[in-house]
Amino acid sequence: MMIYTLSIGSLLMALAACVLGCLRQTEFARGMMAGCWVTALALLVANGVQAAALPFGNMRHVLCFFPLVLAPAAYYMQRCRGIDLTAFFAAAAALSMVGALCMPMQASWRQMPALQSPWFAPHVTSYVIAYGFLTVSAILAVASCFGSGKQARLRAADEVVMLAFPFLTFGLWSGALWADVAWARYWAWDIKEAWALITWCVYLLYFHLRGYASFASWLRPLLLIGFVAVLITFFVVNLLPSIQSIHSYAQ
Repeated sequence: MMIYTLSIGSLLMALAACVLGCLRQTEFARGMMAGCWVTALALLVANGVQAAALPFGNMRHVLCFFPLVLAPAAYYMQRCRGIDLTAFFAAAAALSMVGALCMPMQASWRQMPALQSPWFAPHVTSYVIAYGFLTVSAILAVASCFGSGKQARLRAADEVVMLAFPFLTFGLWSGALWADVAWARYWAWDIKEAWALITWCVYLLYFHLRGYASFASWLRPLLLIGFVAVLITFFVVNLLPSIQSIHSYAQ
C-alpha cells in the first residue's frame, strides 16, 4: 500500500508541476517538482526494502527511478543553462510514473549471477538519465510543432540531447564491458543490444547533421525516430513475450 501511495503521490506532484509550469507559475512548479523528487526518493527506499536488493530489478523499479534524475536536471537547465523546462521534465516524470503504476507489483527479485557486478548500478543509472532526457527532447520536439516559440523549443531539445548523449554512450560502452565479464564476450547481437546500438546511431546521425543548415528539416523527425527507438529498446524488447533475449531478467 505504501508503494502505491508514494507512486501516486509522485505522479500527482509531477502532473501539478507540469500544469503549473505551462501556466508560468514558475516557483510553484519548481516546488511541486521538488516534492516529486522527495516522494520518488522515499519510493526508491521502499522498493529497496521490499525487494531486499538494489531496486533496479524490474521495469517498475526502473520507471520509479526516473523522477530522481529528471527533477535535478530541470533545476540544472534553469540554473546553469538559463532555460526553464520544468513543465517538460515534469511531463516526462509523470509519464514514467504512469508506466510504473501499470507494471505488476513484484515483492522481490532474484539477482542473477550476471547482475552481481559493480557495473550494474552505473549502467542502469546512465541509461535512465539518457532515456529520461531523450523523453524530454521528444516532448519538446512535438511541442515545437504547435503555437509560438517553435524554434526556441527545438533549440531546447537540442540542449537536452547534448546532455543525454554522453550518458547514452556510457551506457552502451559499460554494457559491453559488463557483458565481457559476465558472458566472456563484449557483444552478442542480442535483440536488446542491437536496438540499443540502433538508438545510439540515430542520435549520432542527429549530431552529425545538426550543424548543416541544409539538413535542418531532418532534425525534428530524427528526434522522434530516436525516441521511438528508445521505446522499442526499453519497453518492446523487454515486454513482448514472443521475443527471446538474454536480457529477459529485466522484464
